[in-house]
Amino acid sequence: MIVVCAHAGLKTGEDGPTHADPQALQVFQDNFPRGTMITLTPWEPAEVWPLLMAALHKRPAVIAPFVTRPNESVPDRKKLGLAPATEAVRGIYALRKADPRRKRDGTLVVQESGVAYAFVEGALPLLDRAGYNLNVFYVASAELFDLLPARQQAAIFPEELAREAMGITGFTRATLDRWVTSAAGRAQSLHPFRKGHFLGSGAGAMVLKEAGLDGPSQYRAIVKYVAARRVRSRTKS
Repeated sequence: MIVVCAHAGLKTGEDGPTHADPQALQVFQDNFPRGTMITLTPWEPAEVWPLLMAALHKRPAVIAPFVTRPNESVPDRKKLGLAPATEAVRGIYALRKADPRRKRDGTLVVQESGVAYAFVEGALPLLDRAGYNLNVFYVASAELFDLLPARQQAAIFPEELAREAMGITGFTRATLDRWVTSAAGRAQSLHPFRKGHFLGSGAGAMVLKEAGLDGPSQYRAIVKYVAARRVRSRTKS
């Protein structure tokens, strides 16, 4: 059974306030026996089919893809320095790796199409211009990642990175908890309910801005996250 989650996510707020709903993913995840339910959260159209094929190969009872909005542009990932779309089949993958020749400023974990587009189109250019050196991971399917061998999981996303990460999600904060494990990282993470209320209706960009999940808002939050990491690093030394 394939449950197509089309009207879910912040950008659907343009259809009315009840549509700007980030809660659906949390209802599916960790609520079924292992391997029987697979959720897919591609951020751009090129990830949809590789993810669906990977999920079908696992022969689950239910697949729940959270499809992207139909009018989204397809990014030139190579030009932007992003990993190819086929990497999504790992479940979580490095959209952009920090330069190992420089000190790493931190690790970001991004999840959901609306906030990922806002990050790539709005926040990432500002981060590059300012010279930040960050790991950026994207969560395309928690369940596909769970079905990998433990050694491969550790190679793709080591616990060390989970402990230092800050998250940005268009779903509920609880869906970040396995990827962002420190109290500081969770406190700094961005999610739709961060401001303590349900979001209103309006064009997708307006709903993202209300939630503090538009590109400039993401950039400011990431700058604060990096600054706090640097303070903690100096305190430890």
